[in-house]
Amino acid sequence: MSLTQALNSAISGLNTAQARISITSSNISNVNTPGYSKKIAGQETLVLDGVGAGSQIGDIYRNVNEGLVREMRGELGKAGREEVRFEFFQRIQTLFGTPQSDGAISQRISDLADAFEQLGNTPEQNSPKVEVIESAIQVMDAFENLSEQIQHMRGDIDKNISDEVDSANVLLNEIAELNTDVVRQKNLGQPTTELEDQRDLKINELSKIMNVTTYNRGDGSMVLFTANGSRTLLDRTPATLSFSPTAGFEPGTGGSGIMLNGEDVTDVIQNGTIKGLLEMRDTELPRLNDQINELAGELRDAINEEHNRGTAFPPPANLSGTRMVAANDPLTATGTFRIAALDADGNLTATDSWADITLPTTPATVQGMIDAINGSTAGTYLTASLVDGRMVVEGLDGNRISINEMTSSITTSDGRSQGMSHYFGLNDFVATVKRSDTMTSSAKDSATAALGVTANSMVISAGSGVLTTPGITVNYTATDSLTDVRDAIRTALQGAGMTAADAAEAAYLVEDGDRYRLVISYTSNMTITDSGNMSKTIGMTEDMPVLAGNMDVASSIKNDPARIVRGQLNADTYETSTAVVDTATAISGLGPLVPPPVNYTLTVAGDFTSVNINYDSNSSLEDIANAINNSATLTDNNINAQVVFDSALGGYKLRVTDADGDALFFQDSGAGAGDSLTEILGLGIQHGVHEGDNSAALSLSQTFERTDIDFEAAGGLSAERTSLTDFAAGIIATAATKASVAESSYEFQSNLVTDLGNRIQNEAGVNLDEEMSDLIIFQRAYSASARVISTVDELFDTLLNAV
Repeated sequence: MSLTQALNSAISGLNTAQARISITSSNISNVNTPGYSKKIAGQETLVLDGVGAGSQIGDIYRNVNEGLVREMRGELGKAGREEVRFEFFQRIQTLFGTPQSDGAISQRISDLADAFEQLGNTPEQNSPKVEVIESAIQVMDAFENLSEQIQHMRGDIDKNISDEVDSANVLLNEIAELNTDVVRQKNLGQPTTELEDQRDLKINELSKIMNVTTYNRGDGSMVLFTANGSRTLLDRTPATLSFSPTAGFEPGTGGSGIMLNGEDVTDVIQNGTIKGLLEMRDTELPRLNDQINELAGELRDAINEEHNRGTAFPPPANLSGTRMVAANDPLTATGTFRIAALDADGNLTATDSWADITLPTTPATVQGMIDAINGSTAGTYLTASLVDGRMVVEGLDGNRISINEMTSSITTSDGRSQGMSHYFGLNDFVATVKRSDTMTSSAKDSATAALGVTANSMVISAGSGVLTTPGITVNYTATDSLTDVRDAIRTALQGAGMTAADAAEAAYLVEDGDRYRLVISYTSNMTITDSGNMSKTIGMTEDMPVLAGNMDVASSIKNDPARIVRGQLNADTYETSTAVVDTATAISGLGPLVPPPVNYTLTVAGDFTSVNINYDSNSSLEDIANAINNSATLTDNNINAQVVFDSALGGYKLRVTDADGDALFFQDSGAGAGDSLTEILGLGIQHGVHEGDNSAALSLSQTFERTDIDFEAAGGLSAERTSLTDFAAGIIATAATKASVAESSYEFQSNLVTDLGNRIQNEAGVNLDEEMSDLIIFQRAYSASARVISTVDELFDTLLNAV
C-alpha cells in the first residue's frame, strides 16, 4: 500500500469516527426527548477498484421493534377509550352520590317516605303537610337535575368529540407532511430517522384518538388505515374526518356520527378517545336516563295511585285532571266508581248527593262518562265537564267533591289499568301531563333484528280520523323487527285511507343514542290493544323519555297543602234510612207482589267475587242480614250485617260494614220499580268523609314500603319487583360499580401502555452507559486515525528530505 493510500484510509477513518461521534452526541443530547429512538450508524469498508481504501458510514437506522410499536398503538387506543370512560363515570358518580349521601336520589325518596309517614300519623296538622310538599319538591328537583345534567354531559361529550376529530385531522396532515419529507430526504440519500421518529410520535397520538393500522411503502412513506383496514386515512394525501355537533340534547335523541370523506365511519372506530366518547354519549348516558325515567314513572304512579283513592279534608271544591282527553276518546273501562257532593264537614250535601257509576258507560267514551256523572243523582249537586282538554269536576252552590274509585278500572293506551280518578289525574299529587296522541317504544339496540315475538296482531284505535274505533289491525310475525313493525303500521294506515306521506309522519323510527325507538304520532289519543305480546315486547308507552325532567308537585297542592288526601269517601259502611218496627216480619211494600219475577236480587260487590242476595215481598230485615252473614265470600272479606235500633228513627235499621275498611257497594235489580230494598228502606251511605279518617294518609306512607312495584327492564337493568328506594339505590350502586370498573380498566390499560413503552425504550431508547462506552471507542478510533495521518506526514517529510 502506498503512502497516499494509507493517508486516504486514515482520513476516511477520521471522517467515519467523527460521524459516529456526532451521532453518539445526538443520542446523548436527546436522551430525555419524548419519542426519540437511538440512532445507529452502520460502518462498512470503502473499496476502490477491488482494493480496500478505508471505511465509510453506512445507513443510519433506528433500533425500533416494530412489533412492539404496533402492539403499543393498539393499547394506546384502548387506554384512550378507558380514560374517557373513567373521567365521565367519575362525573356520574359525583352527580349521583352514594346511597348514603344526603343528595342521592334514593335518600331524597327515603326522606319523602319519612315525611309521608309523619303525615299519616298526624294528618290533621299542617306542618307535616308542608314537610311532605317540600320533600316532594326536592325529589322532583333531583329528578330534573339528574335529567338535565345527563344531557349536559352529552353536550360536553359532543364538544370533546368535535375537538378530537379536529386533532385527528391536524395529526393526519402533519403525518402527511412528514411522509413527504421522508420521501424527499430518502431520494436525496439523506438520513430520515429523525423524521421517522417525529412521524411515529404523531401516529401514536393519533392511535390514542382512534384505532389505526399502518403500512410502509418502499419509498419510506407510510399508509394509514382504520384498525380493520376497511377505510384509508392517509395514502399520499390525508382523508378528512368531519363531525357536526348537536345544538342541544334532549332525552330520547341521538347525536351525529363521524364522517370520513362524507361516509359514516362511526361503527368502524372501535377504540380510542373518540370511541369512549361515543359510548358515553350514545350508550351509557341514554341508558342511565332510561333508568331515571323508569324510577320517576313508577314513583309518580305509585304515589298518584294512592292519592287518587283518597280525599282531602275538608273536601276540595273542584278536581281538575292532568290527562289531555277529547270528548270522543274511547274508554276501555270496567267496574264501578262513586262520586259525591259533600259539605265542608265531609257530610253528604243531601241523601241523594252521591252516585255509583257503572263502567263502561253508554257510549264508552269520555263524553259518555261525563254524561253519566251529570245524569246521576249526584249531578244535581255537582257537574263534570271538559276544560282545555282536561276533565274537571266541581261542586255547585258551594258543594265539595269526593271520589272513591272502588272497583273502577280504565285501560291506558299502553295497557296499564288505573282507577277512574287516577286515569284522568283528577287528584294527582305528582303532576305530569298525560296524553296518548304520541306513543313511544322503549329503546332497542337494533332496528333490523328480529324481536322474537309470537305471530299475532294488534289494534290501534282512536276517537277520530282513520283510527276511529275499531281502528286499524296491524299483523306481525316472529321474524319482524322494529322497522318491520313501523312499515306494517304505515301499510295499515294507508289501507285505512291515510296518504303515504302522512303515514310516514305517523309511524317512524328515531335514534336514541346508538339505539332506536318506534314512535306513533296521531292527531288524537290512541289506544293499542294487542292480542299477542308485540306492544309489551317493544314497550310502547305514552310516557316520553323526558318524563323525569318534567315532574312537579301539583300546583293545587302547593298552593293549598290541605288538599293532600287524608281519608276516603265512605264505601265501607251502609245503613238503611227507614226504620222497621218488627225485624222478623215481612218488610212492608218490599219486593214484587206478582211474579214474574219471583224476587229481586241485591248484589254485594267489591274487590271480590260478587254475592247475590235474593229477596221478595216476604223478606224481613233479619232475612236480609242473615243472608249476608251466611255468605262465606262476604265473611272471608270481613263483611257483616247488623240489625241495630235507632232511637232517632224509632225503629230498627240494617247496617252493613267492611271491618277492613275496603270498598264495597250494592246493586239492586229492582231499582226504579219503587218496591226495591234500596228504595223502600233507603239502603246507602249516610256520611261522606269523617274528619278523623286518616286511612288514605297511611296508605300513602305505606307506598314506600311496598316491595311489589313492577319495574320494567331499563337501561341495562333487569326487570324486577322491588321498592322505590331499593330501585333508586340500585341505580346508584350500578353507576358506582361502573365507575369502579372504569377506573380499574383505565389503570390496567395505562400500566400496560407504560410497560410496553418501557420495553420499547429498553430496545430503542438511549442508554447513556452504552453511549459513553461507544464514545470512548470512537474517540480512540479518531485518535488512531489522526496518528496514522501524523505518521504518514512524517514519512512524506522523510521522503522529501531524502530527495
